[in-house]
Amino acid sequence: MKRHEWVLLVIAAAGGEGLSPVQLQKSLFLIRQNCKRAVGPGFYKFIPFDYGPFNPDIYSDAEDLEAEGLVTISRRPGQRWVEYAATPKGIERARSLEEDLPEPVVTYIREVVAWARRQSFNQLVSAIYQQYPEYRKNSVFQH
Repeated sequence: MKRHEWVLLVIAAAGGEGLSPVQLQKSLFLIRQNCKRAVGPGFYKFIPFDYGPFNPDIYSDAEDLEAEGLVTISRRPGQRWVEYAATPKGIERARSLEEDLPEPVVTYIREVVAWARRQSFNQLVSAIYQQYPEYRKNSVFQH
């Protein structure tokens, strides 16, 4: 599976609801950490950044998915960050991709995205730092 398809799987796991950049980044990071065999060696490599594990390629891959009509990237009025949401076409494509994955991986993706969506920004970043303190090294996050 190609890296950008993992981005689609994560965004589609929100069921058409929006994911913030931190929710998208941290969900993919946790999938990398906990599904290494499934994602393979060509998956995103994360570096310690302002708010923990980060890979800028995730955003450009999401933009490519938007160009294909699989994802929307929008900003709510008064909100500083964008949100990533799967279109109906994107959800359909993600369901097709899931057929090629072991059921435990599909379940994990859905669970990690649901968990990330329930967390506030501070809770999410703090939880990642608690479990993976090595990614705090370049942090500007003071919580």
